[in-house]
Amino acid sequence: MVKMNVSMADYLNVVTPHLQPELVSPEVLSHIQTLTQTLPPFSFAGFECRLGAERSRVDFQASLPNRSLNLPEHFLTHPVWQAFQRFYRDWTEPTSFLHQSIDSAIVEFDLVEQPLQVPIPCLLLVLNEETVCGTQPLMAVVENLRSQLPNCPVSQKIESNLRLCADSLPKGARIANLAFMLSRQVRALRVVVKGIPPQQLSDYLVQIGWQEPTNTLSPLVDTLSEFVDEIALAFDVGETVSPRIGLECHFLKQPSNEPRWQLLLDYLVETGLCTPVKKNALLTWPGFSQKADNPSLWPQNLNWCDSIFGSQGVSLFSRTIYEIKVVYNPGNPLSAKAYIAFDHNWFSRQELMEHNQQNAPAQTETDVSEYLEKVRSYYDRLNSTIIKYVGTTYQSALLKADLETEPYRQTNLYFAERAGIKSGHRVLDAGCGVCGPSIDIARAIESVSIDAIAISGEQVKTARKLIEEAGLTDRITVGVGDFHHLPFGDEIFDSVFFFESAGYAYDQKRLFSEVYRVLRPGGTLYIKEPFIKEGPLSELEQQAVADANRIYAYNVTPMSQAIEAISAAGFENVTSGDLTDILSTEAFKQAMFEYRYGFPLLTEFGKFHYHQFPAHPEFFGEIKACKPRGEGS
Repeated sequence: MVKMNVSMADYLNVVTPHLQPELVSPEVLSHIQTLTQTLPPFSFAGFECRLGAERSRVDFQASLPNRSLNLPEHFLTHPVWQAFQRFYRDWTEPTSFLHQSIDSAIVEFDLVEQPLQVPIPCLLLVLNEETVCGTQPLMAVVENLRSQLPNCPVSQKIESNLRLCADSLPKGARIANLAFMLSRQVRALRVVVKGIPPQQLSDYLVQIGWQEPTNTLSPLVDTLSEFVDEIALAFDVGETVSPRIGLECHFLKQPSNEPRWQLLLDYLVETGLCTPVKKNALLTWPGFSQKADNPSLWPQNLNWCDSIFGSQGVSLFSRTIYEIKVVYNPGNPLSAKAYIAFDHNWFSRQELMEHNQQNAPAQTETDVSEYLEKVRSYYDRLNSTIIKYVGTTYQSALLKADLETEPYRQTNLYFAERAGIKSGHRVLDAGCGVCGPSIDIARAIESVSIDAIAISGEQVKTARKLIEEAGLTDRITVGVGDFHHLPFGDEIFDSVFFFESAGYAYDQKRLFSEVYRVLRPGGTLYIKEPFIKEGPLSELEQQAVADANRIYAYNVTPMSQAIEAISAAGFENVTSGDLTDILSTEAFKQAMFEYRYGFPLLTEFGKFHYHQFPAHPEFFGEIKACKPRGEGS
């Protein structure tokens, strides 16, 4: 086997394009990159980011694998790392007490200055909820660790205070985490308690000896609890319980599926605990990173593993916001931190489809119904106008070479060939309009059978009339429906195509999962579509996109977003290309004007659609993909 020199820095590089400088400055990122070059690749890692205006410090965290850990040799010259390795060997032994008691171990590096040659981390332990469920198991874990870790700050007084913390827990609460501050001159343990109802947090602190007044803390807890699903309590247990309290705010879902994230962050901005730019940067972080996004950044070891899994698995980095922590320290201003994470994993195709369905952006039935009605109304109302001025193929980009001779037919047949449609195929025209493309394809390609679907009843009525006039009723069938819920059986189509219609998707992941379902193994997906250019858009460009979407009842997206949804659905051999050089929108623009008395005047079509866009961030592109053939095919 070829040995690959891969470090944590290689994993960090994959997600760095999504790490906004407002959260992690270039200088701090450089320090983190230097540190991660010395670390083996951990599948789960993240950043502790301060959200205040003048707070640029960032700490780096990584979860240790519950298997072999190859530390740099120079680390092991330090007594802390030597002890750490002893702990690690014990923890990863399946029959050991620590293995049964600790679910995961996380190292956190304080990056106050340039990382040292041998950086010393703090150690955070996530305790097993079933095995560490009372005072005695907790103290047994602490006793075991005290014998292994140097400078373990567990004096008799600390042990007594820790017992009190465990004994005072209300029913249903537990000590979930213990942290050993190995890198700091702190004679205390960090304790995280979960499961205490918000209204009981202040009483619990008083019971364990916290000696600060609760008249300020209690209202803060009450306010935060209105926004979040859970508040965990973090505090230091030393010779006394530290006055400093961390309120760790958790949501069950990520921002795309939980609007309360936005409300919580707005509250933090209003109270001066978070800057607006950091709030926006934080909300852009969650998502997925895959090889197709930037193949040159994909780690070498994952390329090798991906080739082994082949079509059976999908390799992804997930980017999440783990928690928001509000820090209360009597006599000092409140502060807030965000913990953002990324982790790599392989998913089976089925697992990923289920995951995507569970974590799809929150859209109520009302949202979907309103959007569908918007699209349906657009086409019902403008159907006759579109046919009069544009024709039976409603596409804005046609082949440049064929603008003078049957431009729509030639364009349809060109892209049918690009889609791989052949004689004898059964094909789905998804978002078919009045079936202009389907009629051209059925006339030109012998024995093709086409099913077509559109959201507009007026379009379908016109399509059926045109199909009958063309003598193709035995080969083209058209019906009304939402292509996110295809009214067809599994694995019946050889090809599914979208000719400027995928932009009407309100849920791309749902749409392409449906397409995957109805395609036969080896079947192809083809999309010709306008896309937004990648990267942040200027204010003028954002306005142009919003105006175009409003006018055309459309939802244009970046190509990478569509590719991500297609890959997540299970497709392989996903390729894409820019069609700018071969397409022109000139014929579409001409449909907006007619000349009277030598002057260009707006047509009925133009009166509704003409708009002087101040910027043009869109381009036309294509995406092709294939459903895996499966074992033995």
